[in-house]
Amino acid sequence: MSVAEDVPAPPAGQGRQAGHSLLSLPVRLIAWAAKASVVVALAVVLAFTVGQVADRYLLKTQFDTYDQFARIGLVWLTFLGMAIGVRERANIRIELLSHFLPAGAQRVLSLVLDLVILAVSVFLVVKGWQLLEIGAFQAIMGTALSYDVMYGALLAGMILLAFFVVLRLADALAGGRLGVDAPVTDHDDHH
Repeated sequence: MSVAEDVPAPPAGQGRQAGHSLLSLPVRLIAWAAKASVVVALAVVLAFTVGQVADRYLLKTQFDTYDQFARIGLVWLTFLGMAIGVRERANIRIELLSHFLPAGAQRVLSLVLDLVILAVSVFLVVKGWQLLEIGAFQAIMGTALSYDVMYGALLAGMILLAFFVVLRLADALAGGRLGVDAPVTDHDDHH
């Protein structure tokens, strides 16, 4: 999982201006860090799920919070993965008639859908912050952690998602010259 592998170089003769490449590197690093965090969260889920089975049938220790830690990893995996899915255009969009629209109307529809995603993610950040403040006082049973760890995943994922959508919108409005959006591949049939 290399940062350089995630975003291919521009084709010959279409290099980006120096200022744009400086902007694209931090964006690629953030996307890479999000992917690495998802891998860590997946490892946590796997380790605590397998650990619970091994403990139940082999080790028989008194440790009984495997499921709590696996759940924390799963929540982080879900919200960070959702942001990555939007960045990579792997999110699901229901399209009944959009492929019948002309290219210009498809771009407008894509813009509107991105604005809706942005509005919902900003709303969830605002409400998530309130949940985070409440969750700080609620202990996760069997651990020294509180539920702000769970609600922090919501906030981190939605902030990251909003960041990626803003980058997509900025790149679209600049005609793709910023180089900060994930590249569109041939299998992306919703743009």
